[in-house]
Amino acid sequence: MAEIGSQGFNDTVNALITNQTQWYTDVNASFVLTSGYLVFMMQLGFLLLTVGAVRARSVRSVCLKNVMDVAAGGVGYFLFGWAFAYGDSQSCDEAGTCTTTGNPFVGSKQFALSGIPEENYHTWYFQFVFAISTATIVSGAVAERVKFIAYGLYALFLTIWVYPVLSHWVWSPAGWASTTRQNGPLLLGSGAYDTVGSGAVHMVGGVAGLAGAWVAGPRLGRFTQDGKPRTISGHNAVFYVTGVILLWFGFFGFNPGTMGAIIQPGTNFSQVVARCALSTSLGGAFGGCTALLCYLVYSKLVMKEGIWDLCAASNGALTGMVVITSGCATYEPWAAAVGGILGGFIVLPGSLFVSHVMKVDDPVDAFTVHGMGGAAGVWWYSLMAKQAFVYELYGATNPDGVTARHYGWWQGDDATILGANTIWILVIAGWTGGMMFPFFYLLKVLGLLRVSEKEELAGVDVSKHGGHAYPGMESIYKVIENRDLEAYMTAPAVLDPDSSDMGKGLGTGMMNMKDDLHDRVRVLETELAQLTTRIKSQEVTR
Repeated sequence: MAEIGSQGFNDTVNALITNQTQWYTDVNASFVLTSGYLVFMMQLGFLLLTVGAVRARSVRSVCLKNVMDVAAGGVGYFLFGWAFAYGDSQSCDEAGTCTTTGNPFVGSKQFALSGIPEENYHTWYFQFVFAISTATIVSGAVAERVKFIAYGLYALFLTIWVYPVLSHWVWSPAGWASTTRQNGPLLLGSGAYDTVGSGAVHMVGGVAGLAGAWVAGPRLGRFTQDGKPRTISGHNAVFYVTGVILLWFGFFGFNPGTMGAIIQPGTNFSQVVARCALSTSLGGAFGGCTALLCYLVYSKLVMKEGIWDLCAASNGALTGMVVITSGCATYEPWAAAVGGILGGFIVLPGSLFVSHVMKVDDPVDAFTVHGMGGAAGVWWYSLMAKQAFVYELYGATNPDGVTARHYGWWQGDDATILGANTIWILVIAGWTGGMMFPFFYLLKVLGLLRVSEKEELAGVDVSKHGGHAYPGMESIYKVIENRDLEAYMTAPAVLDPDSSDMGKGLGTGMMNMKDDLHDRVRVLETELAQLTTRIKSQEVTR
């Protein structure tokens, strides 16, 4: 047995320490990867939500665009996106302590993952699924009228440049807005606190979606000639709500997984991860209930008929989770619940503002849920982040090791983070809008943005993607879509014109389809009787 202090003893101790550290590393990497798999499943959630919210004539188009978010987004993030986001230089001293010394604006190394250490592969994967989640938000906002080539180019542009640059600013240790900046002063002495991405992910996707929907213009028939919104009902409520539940499930990977670890020696860091899951649960629950009740009261007061609206509850749950996303690890349960309520209150006025005031056709309310909800989430962080939880997550001092970290204004600190996060919100809106509006306008000028009126009326699936998503049922869905619109235009309104209640649309369509089928049967019976008469007449003549 080696004596204490001998080389053999020291080697044994070092080996044990290495093994123990490796065990922690493996567990944390597995946790991040598993969380990333849940985030990847959000792609299916976005797909089903959008498919349910659009007409049957556009299902193939939506599916293909979501596939391209993953495919084109993966190519773009692999080749350039990661490098622009996290390709920073490192300066290491003789003791092996390294400091990030990269550019505060954009990364410049590890293009196509060249030179990336293998121990960072799990981090790349998690950031990749974040990038494609940001891109997918736009799919629903521009559904049913944007060309596939335009969407593919957009997915590349966002995952190569727009999103990576913003994530570098706020999450890289070299970024000018980062709370962990190592080579320069922190923004307002605190940095912008957007830990999980209410701003860097959701708000970016929401603003990009607004840009695309605005420039592309509304779907044919979405507004009357005098500019009043008109309902275009989705075709499948089951698909829609399944997508919502999958997104809800994915948030339990999105938010806790961003912590990057579940075990840190000498700490109870698993409690931080659990706090993220708890905040996510409460944000979604309270947001869904609040939005549902808001719409019930609104429909009772304005339309004289109380309606329990599926889309309101669903969007409320999603917006509630978006609001608590940034600071999910720093909220007490009551603060997460109130954040969810805030998200629920955003849904109805936000949706009405986009459609009635801005005159923008956003089929899934992407800008309301992700754009407005994301901005509210960044602000909520600056107000409600608890001191002890911020210290638990970041440490008690800033990277300089001297000045104390700031925390929420309404938790007893000053308004420093509120100022920094307000700047961050304006930067996100300015950068994303400044990139995406000109990008979509350029595509429009080049004739690459929108399908023709004839192609849109026929349905982009038939005109561009090889046929209807439901072979053999084209005429049935055509009856639903056409008769639903006709019934809406001629019957007294019982719902708000902007309501996205798909149950009404589908129910009306099914009743009209039944009437139409009866009409067709009567026509066929008449034609058959006429044909029989002619045959008998010919036989008599013979």
